[in-house]
Amino acid sequence: MTYDYSKVAATALKQINDKGRSVTVRYPSSDDAYDPATDTFTSGDPVNVAAKGVFTSFQNKDIDGELIKRTDKRVLIAGTALDDVPNNDAKIIDGAKTYSVINTEVVQPAETVVLYMIQVRA
Repeated sequence: MTYDYSKVAATALKQINDKGRSVTVRYPSSDDAYDPATDTFTSGDPVNVAAKGVFTSFQNKDIDGELIKRTDKRVLIAGTALDDVPNNDAKIIDGAKTYSVINTEVVQPAETVVLYMIQVRA
């Protein structure tokens, strides 16, 4: 018998929507165009996705100064809030502050994405 994780994903979405704040996940454009006459690339417009996120800090024991720095944050976004995993090219925009995505851990038991745990750096 398999477990239906869609209820867990719905609970994560509800809790993050209740406790989180509005953020924008900005994915780079996939519409880059190459102009052979000028030997240049032109980027298309980035794709912005509105979501709710909960910002947390890393525990001191996790901070090594290289992979995880003291100023890094972890942003929790419900798995059902995004269609695509925020990769290292993505940005998280929180008001006037823009964070670079350093790493994303996907909590995905079975086929259901429950949560994205995104390490970001200003």
